[in-house]
Amino acid sequence: MKQNKAFTILELVVTLAILGTLSGIAIPQVGKWLRNARLHSAAIDLFVDIQHARMVAVKENRNVIVTFDPDGDGALDGTYLVFVDNGHSKSALWTRETDERIVRKGSLPPGVQLLKASFAGGIPKTRFNHMGFPNGLGGHVYFCSKPGAYMGIHVNINGNPRIVKSDNGETGTWN
Repeated sequence: MKQNKAFTILELVVTLAILGTLSGIAIPQVGKWLRNARLHSAAIDLFVDIQHARMVAVKENRNVIVTFDPDGDGALDGTYLVFVDNGHSKSALWTRETDERIVRKGSLPPGVQLLKASFAGGIPKTRFNHMGFPNGLGGHVYFCSKPGAYMGIHVNINGNPRIVKSDNGETGTWN
């Protein structure tokens, strides 16, 4: 006598119920992990680009500008530009002219929002001189993913960038 080897309907229903429950638990965690990964990636990319700007300034013995308002409209839209300043600006301070070489263009990934970019004088750009020092006392760039994860970059008076985090994005909470 042959024995049938198959699943019963009850076994299939129980298996699907267990899979559904596990999926319901796991999917929100995957979304949170993805948001955090994008935020962390944005911090690393920006850190590397700022370091690169500093190295180009020293290597080429030139001023290199990092601006978070590349089009000069005053809006921080999550894009930034690194370029070599030739010192012959015909328009606003540290604004790229057509004959100035672009070193890097960058933008924050989807879901990551630029909150603030403030350097010497409160402007959203900085300049590294031929010795790798920023103008003024350095500055910072802060960004977040929704909901509520905050990261940023601090550039100290010596021009060294460092990645910082905050629980709520408030002043004085960045470490």
